Amino acid sequence: MESLLLNVLFIIVFLQLVPLFLELSKHRFSYYQKRWIINTSSSIGIISCILFPIPIMEGYIFDLRLAALTIAGLYGGILTSVLSGVTIGFRFFIGGVGASATIIEVTMLLILLALTTAWFHRSLRKNKLIIGSSIALSAAVIALLNSVFIFGATLDWRFVTMYLVLTWGITVLIIYLYEVFHEYLLINKRVIKAEKMEMVSHLAASVSHEVRNPLTVVRGFLQMIEQEGIPDEKRKKFMRLSMEEIDRADVILGNYLTFARPSPEHTQVLNIEKQIHKTLQIITPLANMNAVQIETYINNYKTRGDEHNLQQCLINIKKNCIEAMPDSGKLRIETSKEESNLILTISDNGNGMTKEELSRVGEPYFTTKGREGTGLGMMAAFKIIETMNGSLNVASVPYEGTSFYIRLPLIESGSSQRDI
Repeated sequence: MESLLLNVLFIIVFLQLVPLFLELSKHRFSYYQKRWIINTSSSIGIISCILFPIPIMEGYIFDLRLAALTIAGLYGGILTSVLSGVTIGFRFFIGGVGASATIIEVTMLLILLALTTAWFHRSLRKNKLIIGSSIALSAAVIALLNSVFIFGATLDWRFVTMYLVLTWGITVLIIYLYEVFHEYLLINKRVIKAEKMEMVSHLAASVSHEVRNPLTVVRGFLQMIEQEGIPDEKRKKFMRLSMEEIDRADVILGNYLTFARPSPEHTQVLNIEKQIHKTLQIITPLANMNAVQIETYINNYKTRGDEHNLQQCLINIKKNCIEAMPDSGKLRIETSKEESNLILTISDNGNGMTKEELSRVGEPYFTTKGREGTGLGMMAAFKIIETMNGSLNVASVPYEGTSFYIRLPLIESGSSQRDI
């Protein structure tokens, strides 16, 4: 019993766990490396079974090598011929009268595999279990009959029962686990593919919707400019509005391109204090319109990144904060140092967000602004901070306000590089 249970362990480890590990690590190994590893692992499994047998008579042994060869043959294809050679060769190396019996048993098993493998691969899981276990049991029965009628072995009925049960059980177990695992992988791949297609569909629809709006406005103004009798003053006004709408479309496309393009090839040393003041010049008119007071507590910390991208990120966050305070409020911007990182905190005392809304910040198409927002601004902000090897975290309490915590790698002030 101990020897056969060891055989079961060898089959599980070398014919189940190793192939599963390769499936989970498929990007680490090439196709030929995987075939070589599976071939080697299956060979070790079969040899291990032969090394821990149950001796029946002088030179004649029993083990679960045929069950291992059955499983490898059903899933390995041409690998079966190699493993058959390993099985026969190592059995002859062990020696004894049972070595010649192995040739008969393996040959009969190869015939059964050749007749049923194609049918096995076309079948559902239930039928695969029946086919695989039937082949393994047939090979085991052939081995038992071979030992009795050709080599004159005397077999105990308890051993025969245990041998057949374990052969059937380990074959069913390995095939079942293998099929369940592959079904899980297949479903997982389909889910990932569906999510990707859904994302592409949403992006296409969103780009179409967002860009079509300013283009429609521009087209309308151009039609009005084309009409006769329009005063020059109105023509100039329509031209200016058309340019503004084109600029808006450019900003929208820029937000999308943030996710598509790789990290900037040329980064610069950025002075956070300077970058904040530059963006405040852009955002201050909007703050004044909303009666928002801006407070700054900033130092000239330095980090590395792309100036345009960082400014876009800061503008998006500050704009969100100001729009969350439509009836006045306070926008607070401060910097601090934490070990080798600088912490930039941008907070407001506006509407805030619920836990559910907070968990979705940064998702495409999620916004608390209704029809006026797309969610792309925050999605772009997360991506920009990520490309700068930083992190962006958000904390919020409904009706109390929201805080954005930007953590970026710090460059010491003593750096000889020119900052901007």
